Amino acid sequence: MRAVGAVLLLASSIVTGAPASAPPAHRIILGATGQTRQEIQEREHETGHALQGVRVFKRWDEPVFDGSQQWAKRTGHTVFVSIKSRRLNGDKIPWRNIASARPGSPLWADMQRQAAQIKQFGAVVYVVFNHEPDAQTSRPMGSPADFIAAWRHLIDTYRAAGVRNARYVWTMTGWSFTAKAGGGRTRADSYYPGDAYVDDIAADSYNWNTCHSASGTWQNPAQLFDPERRFGLRHPTKGLMLLEWGTVEDSAHPGRKAQWLRDAARVLASPAYGQFRAALYWDDQHTGKKISSACDFDYRTSAGALGAWRSMATVPAFATRISRQPGEPAPRGRRSRLPLLAGGAPVALILAGLIAVGLHRKRKAVQR
Repeated sequence: MRAVGAVLLLASSIVTGAPASAPPAHRIILGATGQTRQEIQEREHETGHALQGVRVFKRWDEPVFDGSQQWAKRTGHTVFVSIKSRRLNGDKIPWRNIASARPGSPLWADMQRQAAQIKQFGAVVYVVFNHEPDAQTSRPMGSPADFIAAWRHLIDTYRAAGVRNARYVWTMTGWSFTAKAGGGRTRADSYYPGDAYVDDIAADSYNWNTCHSASGTWQNPAQLFDPERRFGLRHPTKGLMLLEWGTVEDSAHPGRKAQWLRDAARVLASPAYGQFRAALYWDDQHTGKKISSACDFDYRTSAGALGAWRSMATVPAFATRISRQPGEPAPRGRRSRLPLLAGGAPVALILAGLIAVGLHRKRKAVQR
């Protein structure tokens, strides 16, 4: 098998022109916020590569998926959908009401509708219920105990309805993994529904610097992501994710944002971050949901930042599994189930490698 691996790596380097190297220790879904097909395609053209992950935000009483998410599924993207405990008219839904919803009630009917739509979607979808429950905007919905009860009841309802294609991603603010809640627990601990109800653990983590507060400080990626990583070590069977993340520029140090993005790629691809499964960049300039005029996380804020983002998409750990040009629809008809080598080398190389190894062993046998 070692000989096979060596031949395959050599064959891959010949085709791609890149030096032969070992595959990454783990792979991370790279993506961004993309409410519509147009937004997804814009991001991919800016990046110069297809992006695997797509983050979508939905209110409680709207369809879980629309035509853009159906298109994303057909084109091979992985959809991450957040369902907020809030209606389209802005009304907040208390978590205790969701937790106590029983058959025949309007909220129970809503959950049945959501479950049916998730099942019908067919492909694996990552589902987030009320991301950032610890944030100030979520506090009117209830207490940590209310959130846990609502989360568990929602997942139980989906499962009872036959949903098998969903992975449930518990998503907190990055700050919650450092904030203390007493008794040696973090604020994140007080909202955790339990391993039986969570498939992946996510954080929304930002390097705000001083844009949000004059007393703020610059945080490098390791400082920002490490609290979630340490939380994950206590839940080793769970994947870790960054479903929103980003950094502002530093006007006092031009180029600092670009370096931050390069550092983020290095940190997330390192063996210590082997539990991480996804990193979806927050690009509020596209969505129109800009946090504030002083906090610009867009990866296009400078040529250097855009270049660093594009480079990140080429790192093997973030290599997309979408084998086409950015924005190009997936080919129709049956797809081959045979895998491709990293870098896009065709399956024929695998066969050629195996044949070469077989001939080599046959010659050895004859020589003996």
